[in-house]
Amino acid sequence: MLRILGIAALPFLLLCIFSSCTTPKVSKTKSIVAGMTNDDQKKLEEYQAELEIGRNMAGRLLAFYGVVDDEALDAYVNQVGAYVASYSDHPERRYMFQVLNTDMVNAFAAPGGYILITRGAIKHAQNEAELAHVLAHEIAHVSKKHMFDTIAGMSKDEMEKAAAEADKAALNLSPELKARARPKAEENEAGATLAKYISGSAAGLSILSAAKAGMSLILEKGLGAEKEFEADSDGTKYAIRAGYHPEALMNFLCRLDQVKKKMKGRCKIKKKKKKKAKNKTILDKTHPTVHSRVNHIKKTLKGIRAENFGAKGEARFKKIQVLVRGKADK
Repeated sequence: MLRILGIAALPFLLLCIFSSCTTPKVSKTKSIVAGMTNDDQKKLEEYQAELEIGRNMAGRLLAFYGVVDDEALDAYVNQVGAYVASYSDHPERRYMFQVLNTDMVNAFAAPGGYILITRGAIKHAQNEAELAHVLAHEIAHVSKKHMFDTIAGMSKDEMEKAAAEADKAALNLSPELKARARPKAEENEAGATLAKYISGSAAGLSILSAAKAGMSLILEKGLGAEKEFEADSDGTKYAIRAGYHPEALMNFLCRLDQVKKKMKGRCKIKKKKKKKAKNKTILDKTHPTVHSRVNHIKKTLKGIRAENFGAKGEARFKKIQVLVRGKADK
């Protein structure tokens, strides 16, 4: 499996969104590496397409929300994320983690291993196990290629419509986010070359259009309940393999639901009536209900006979969490 540059290279990789960075042209008939089979070359080209799309999407999210500029926090989140990823189904892949500067509780996974978690999500967590489970959920999305495969399955018309919806969704962001400069990503030579590898029906479309379609999925439509349940299930397994407490994600989700309802006490999730779209957060719009997610996680834990013990990492997490306390959107 091809390995990409390490975490420290993320700023450079994202910089390529706004510049003329290019990668070597991909020949239709000749292998890039001597002796590479057609199947291997196809996988390599597809992975390059993942990176192009993911790099563009990550750049847009970073431009929308900004980043928490703290080396200690970045190092910690990357350490936890990389550790959990080493227990995933694809430990050979590399992931890049970054903290977004917003109190909104959410996390995003872009193709190629770009994972962004909000400052609000870290504030909301109570221990390292909860952070690890949230990152594991996003790692599972990348590992299963949920976003990439969804984009790849779009027709030309569907992708163009989704791209237009992404532009519209960007206009509905909060005043604070609107005030920030918008990314002016331009199609580069590599993107144009790799576009044909997304899918036959999308031939001729640019990586830029694919990335915009991905932004529509992140901000508005979501990936669908089936993929979110799979990410919950697989992510929970990754975190458990890494030695974290098995119920951490359930606790995180339950507390999030309690905060919305201004409740206290143990997690008692009940099925609730659907709310109007205007009352929903991005997380609400793009994910199944907390009720359904918690029930699905419970079934996963029962299926793998998970024992109710594991590391929570409270002491170390509290020291790091201080770094995000008191910070506000700028």
